[in-house]
Amino acid sequence: MAMREIEHINAPTSALGRFFSGASFGLAQTYWAMFALGSIVFFIVGSMLVAERNWQPYVGLLAASVIYIFALLVGVRRHYRGSDPGKALGRIAMLFLLLNLTNTLLTLSFI
Repeated sequence: MAMREIEHINAPTSALGRFFSGASFGLAQTYWAMFALGSIVFFIVGSMLVAERNWQPYVGLLAASVIYIFALLVGVRRHYRGSDPGKALGRIAMLFLLLNLTNTLLTLSFI
């Protein structure tokens, strides 16, 4: 079989599957948009929790944020089709980590 036929056979058929595989908007745009959406939600909810000094839910939100980023990285790893997936995943993971740390520090500024 030709390479296009193999890729077509393995291509997801559902709209959600095409979205997560990056077929709809591109892999980078899809996962950066999902990261940005999660970061915005974390910033808004986290800022309100810190302002009210609700530390237990804030720690839970931090844990959920780490799990969410891990899930995003698993999605990128699963659907990335480049020559060096480890290199790409390492760069993305480092950027996600640094941006998440910055976002966490910003929420703590509401103390």
